[in-house]
Amino acid sequence: MPSNNRVELTGFLGQDAKLIEKNGKKFVALNVATTDSYKDDSGQWQDKESVWHDVLVFRPFAVQFAEKLKKGDKVELIGSLSYKPFKDENGNNRLQATIVASFVQHQYNKKSDELTVEEAKNLINK
Repeated sequence: MPSNNRVELTGFLGQDAKLIEKNGKKFVALNVATTDSYKDDSGQWQDKESVWHDVLVFRPFAVQFAEKLKKGDKVELIGSLSYKPFKDENGNNRLQATIVASFVQHQYNKKSDELTVEEAKNLINK
């Protein structure tokens, strides 16, 4: 039976996208917060504590798009989980989870933020 390592998130950026260049390759680091919610016994929506996710974007078109994202932007992303071993301050072996995004989309909140067809063509043709 096949298995699948797939993650989908919709959340908000905690800081501006950070463009990084290492060994001649560009990638973008994002910090995304998600907050699940639930209905309490009285039927009112309650938010759970926010969870922060480290995200890396490597695909060239996604990098070009993602590097323009700013703190507070709402994003949707699809990717896979990757784990990197490290030692904590006490010398214990730990794993750091990172999402490697293959798809990133800005979730526009205001009508004025939407791209015109011409702006979208210009972005694609860069």
